[in-house]
Amino acid sequence: MQRKRKLWEINMSSRRQVHFLDAKENGCTNNAQQKQQSLQQRKEKQSPSKASWDQLEILGGVKIFPQGLCSMSFLRYLYMSHNRISVIPPEIAQLKNLVHLDLSYNMVKILPPEIGEITELKELHLQCNQIRCLPMQLGRLFQLTVLNLNHNPLNPDMLQLYNSETTQSMLSWLLDSEGFAMPPPPSRKWCYLGGRSNTDSISRNGHASAPNNSQSTTSGSNGTTSGANGSTIHGTAFTVMCYNVLCEAYATKKQYPYCPSWALQWEYRRRGIMDELRAYQADILCLQEVETEQFGVYFRPELAKAGYEGIFSPKSRARTMTANESKYVDGVAIFWKRDRFTLVKEDLIEFSQMAVEKYEKDCKANHQMINRVMVRDNVAIMAIFEVLEESTGQRRQLVVSTAHIHWDPEYSDVKLIQSIMLLSALWKKIENHLREQNPQADKVDVASMPTIICGDFNSLPDSGVFEYLSRGRVNKSHLDFKELGYAKILDKLTPRRSQLAPTEEHLEHDFNLLPCYFGSNNCTNFTYGFRGVIDYIFFTADHFNNIGYLDMIPESWFAQNGILGCPHPHISSDHFSLLAELELLPASGSSSNHGNGDERQTS
Repeated sequence: MQRKRKLWEINMSSRRQVHFLDAKENGCTNNAQQKQQSLQQRKEKQSPSKASWDQLEILGGVKIFPQGLCSMSFLRYLYMSHNRISVIPPEIAQLKNLVHLDLSYNMVKILPPEIGEITELKELHLQCNQIRCLPMQLGRLFQLTVLNLNHNPLNPDMLQLYNSETTQSMLSWLLDSEGFAMPPPPSRKWCYLGGRSNTDSISRNGHASAPNNSQSTTSGSNGTTSGANGSTIHGTAFTVMCYNVLCEAYATKKQYPYCPSWALQWEYRRRGIMDELRAYQADILCLQEVETEQFGVYFRPELAKAGYEGIFSPKSRARTMTANESKYVDGVAIFWKRDRFTLVKEDLIEFSQMAVEKYEKDCKANHQMINRVMVRDNVAIMAIFEVLEESTGQRRQLVVSTAHIHWDPEYSDVKLIQSIMLLSALWKKIENHLREQNPQADKVDVASMPTIICGDFNSLPDSGVFEYLSRGRVNKSHLDFKELGYAKILDKLTPRRSQLAPTEEHLEHDFNLLPCYFGSNNCTNFTYGFRGVIDYIFFTADHFNNIGYLDMIPESWFAQNGILGCPHPHISSDHFSLLAELELLPASGSSSNHGNGDERQTS
């Protein structure tokens, strides 16, 4: 297939190439460069998105890399072969969109390390130059499929590597050998909300008032908490962490080619993960992508040394596998400080099993429950704890759940259905628990149970999942349902409200949830191809006050160090941990301090 090129026209001649004449031939190289610069200035006025061409070829025995060329960031193909260029400027890193760079048949001796910043590059032609060594930063070009170094005086070690390895293997070796002298990320800052109830600090549309970062909260000896604004809080404060730790099976070079191989190894990453868990000492840990074997041989014994107990469940597929196969299946786990919480009950929520049960009982009118939802074996677990209420000395119960929702962006309907099932299952399990404790009661008040829901929901803040969880309802015709006919069965899947009083337009729940993080965090998941907020900590607004949360790693650190994504030698997962401090409000004051679920959802 013949390559089509849009070539740079100069001085309005019929030539469709930038053709610089040698100064020794007619002494007009400077004039040609001036014309080139003038044309470049005109092109700079165009935004890259409006540039009418993205390919450029420069001919004519050019000795110096043309001035101003590096600012043409819209270029994708640059052909500069058969010139006499000896020096490549470090500013070439500005050509971020290059996918093809041809510098063959020149006089290049040294490649600048900055060439490793052109991470979109797929073809790099350097044959017939005078290159002896390659910068280790070349290994960052993880998308490179063609690297031509023929007919260069490479040193023996580099020549052997080039002749014996594939391009990908050679780049991986360079990346692994580069070394990382960059400093670790700066300490993450606590954002305190001043001891105010969340009904004051967060509005119904999810926008937060500015937190007070200048002071911290401290626990007094009498069980009270001093807020950042000096107010006294009489509830019980504790910290909750939500963290997808990236299990070993998913941390592959194919998935994360920009990360050094040694930094992907579980033996290396697990130390970083455990160091982070120990450093923050959260009272409750909600983890996702914990491998079955690693829960037993690593997480549980290591965290036991720090005073934790834990529960775990793998994804549903583990039950169909042999013992040797199932140990590599990942799942979800909850750990808690044994000196603060007592486990009353634990339970498993299997979305695939719920899909089958709902299909057989109520949903045979919609085959997508079997074809799309049932085959995704994600799980969630819940734990009911007892905690000592510091202000009264009485024992209180609360629910903590962690979930890992399906990942594929093409299955937004599955994500939303699984989230609906999660709340439905939690509601039913809490109801059953309360009936067991009060067998003589005519009815129980599920909404009276303090509840925390954490997880990797694989859904952005503009998704139906977040809308449903945080606002208490979602339109039955929401785009995330993909017009697959779910509207006919949704009322059968949801918690109490939609079943007792269904509406034509909306699907509703009664948990009255609010997110701990809102508006401040730039992302919770950061890879080369994706950056966004998909992990959350929710709590029932009637029972908790959000004292504060741990902010994210500053974006400036990633930009300054040219970090393409995570995992990274300094960051052990592709997710960042979430950490929030919550205050369990006294039972007698919760209804007076917060609106109830009905008020929130009908506003």
